[in-house]
Amino acid sequence: MEKHEICKLIISRIKQYLSSPECLEAHREKNHFIRKRKLTMLHLVTYLFYSTKASMSQNLASIIEDLSSTNFPSVSKQAISKARQKISPNLFKELFNLSVDIFYKNLQNRKTWHGYHIFAIDGSKIEVPNCKSNFEFFGEMFTVHDKNRKFSSGLASIVYDVLDDYIVHASLQRYLASERAAALEHMKNLEALGIYKDSIIIFDRGYYSEKMFRYCTDNNHFCLMRLKERIKLTKACHGQKITTLVGDSKLKTCDIPIRIIEVILDDGTAEYLATNIFDESITVDMFRELYFLRWPVESKYYELKEKFLLEEFNGKTTIAVFQEFYINLLLSNLTSLIKGSVDDIIDAKMKSTTKHRYQANRSFIIGRIKKILPRILCSLTDISAIDDLTVASAKVKSMIQPGRKCKRRNLKQIRRKHFPNLKSAF
Repeated sequence: MEKHEICKLIISRIKQYLSSPECLEAHREKNHFIRKRKLTMLHLVTYLFYSTKASMSQNLASIIEDLSSTNFPSVSKQAISKARQKISPNLFKELFNLSVDIFYKNLQNRKTWHGYHIFAIDGSKIEVPNCKSNFEFFGEMFTVHDKNRKFSSGLASIVYDVLDDYIVHASLQRYLASERAAALEHMKNLEALGIYKDSIIIFDRGYYSEKMFRYCTDNNHFCLMRLKERIKLTKACHGQKITTLVGDSKLKTCDIPIRIIEVILDDGTAEYLATNIFDESITVDMFRELYFLRWPVESKYYELKEKFLLEEFNGKTTIAVFQEFYINLLLSNLTSLIKGSVDDIIDAKMKSTTKHRYQANRSFIIGRIKKILPRILCSLTDISAIDDLTVASAKVKSMIQPGRKCKRRNLKQIRRKHFPNLKSAF
């Protein structure tokens, strides 16, 4: 099944899910949305999918105008803010998980690197609005210059299918939560989905620990972990070496082998990688190539923050933060499916004499899917609108610049960027 066809199937299943009172029942607060009111639960879900990063007043005016035939009620922004607190974020988490299940059940030809599927696990700081519930859930942080000025941030963590451009599992926790604990949760999710076999998981620096490496080995996860500089494992490693992690009888652990790889970067500095892959056909240069395959997970966070404006939350509370977090992950995956199909169309039409390769313009697809999805869910537009979007996106393409590199910035102080002072959403 083509990726845009999988996208259509996911949207159809989401529409079916939202049309079922039995499915919605589990996600509403007790004694709410049970009487006939102007503002129904389906109205609110539609509003949350439709909302842009404009003010609530602008969003309400736009949705009434654009979705007029749905009889979206004329209500105050205070009514929207109060009512959304009665919808569990698990509804949107369930829809996101639904998209993942459908994707892997229907994707026939998964992309591989030398026969392996590639996953990358990484975390990123997410700025959340300052309010009491966020301080209680995510914790309080303070600026260097003013200890009385507090703010809050969360730790987002995802496991990302690098080659097929898909977020498989995600979590959002307090900023000081353990990235390794989040990574273990991701790996258990891969096991539950049954997609971890013949796969390699790539970890950035900071994830390696003996316990984490043992979990990967004991549970048949191939892994590649970047090591911190000047630790015991990297000593006397020139090119590569195989050593042993000694077991502990008290902890009931046994000796396991570990392969250490030295990678020389373009500037001459050395980085070290640890892996449980002992296939001799995978050389040091191939491991270097493999490690840099994790870069798209960094680009995915850039997409979420800069294209979907993830940190520009419309709501302030913890419930609102989680609602919008999973909505944006779902929209990102739908965008990836359409882009995947469009890229295939562009590649098929590409002539051998063409100097540069081209790809779909992801920003164009993001803007259109945000408009089209609510209209499909409200039955104002047929599901065939996804086919039309695929055709239109093939005409809006961007050139791929080969060998493009960006210098890593060394920021002495990271300043907070998102201050929702102008929004009164709850």
